[in-house]
Amino acid sequence: MAVITPTITTDDEHEYRQQMELIADFADGVHLDFADGELAPTKLLPLNKAWRDDALITHAHIMYKSPKNYIKDILRLDADLVILHAESRDITDCLKMLQKNGTRAGIALLPETPILILTRYEGLFDHVLIFAGNLGHQGGKADMTMTKKAYEVKERFPNVEISWDGGVNDENIEEIVFAGVSIVNVGSFLKNAKNPKKTYDKLTSLIS
Repeated sequence: MAVITPTITTDDEHEYRQQMELIADFADGVHLDFADGELAPTKLLPLNKAWRDDALITHAHIMYKSPKNYIKDILRLDADLVILHAESRDITDCLKMLQKNGTRAGIALLPETPILILTRYEGLFDHVLIFAGNLGHQGGKADMTMTKKAYEVKERFPNVEISWDGGVNDENIEEIVFAGVSIVNVGSFLKNAKNPKKTYDKLTSLIS
């Protein structure tokens, strides 16, 4: 069964805390976005100012060009899953460090990045994030052609967990899950809802 994971995308410590507390009231997990202003065009809350809520399954999406330079902060966050970008530098070293630390590792693919790049890292990851939105931002429209990439990942790497990031709403979530996605990260559709819990429950019911 697929699950909904609310996303926090902010550069503000106060908003980070507010969003974390809100999400903890209705969800089992959270997806934390971190961006360096280089791989992604925006800078988000620095890793050294972030923290996790132990009551939530925590996924950290590291949109950094050189994540190895921040590996101590990444490990300090103690996330259940760390997702690095295939388009970043030093990915192999970082994946090995995460593996040595006992941290689950995932690889994110931008729309233009072919899935064949994943073969470079076989044995070092068990999660793939299909990115279909606007890197470093919430909102915008999902590129639904990326469902084809989800199908391809599922076919080539049948034992890998697949997540989706970008433009999820109540009109496209069923199609996304049908493509083989088991973790659906949802940002602005929940954040901007009048009643985030009610919206979360609606999305959950659509994919149950």
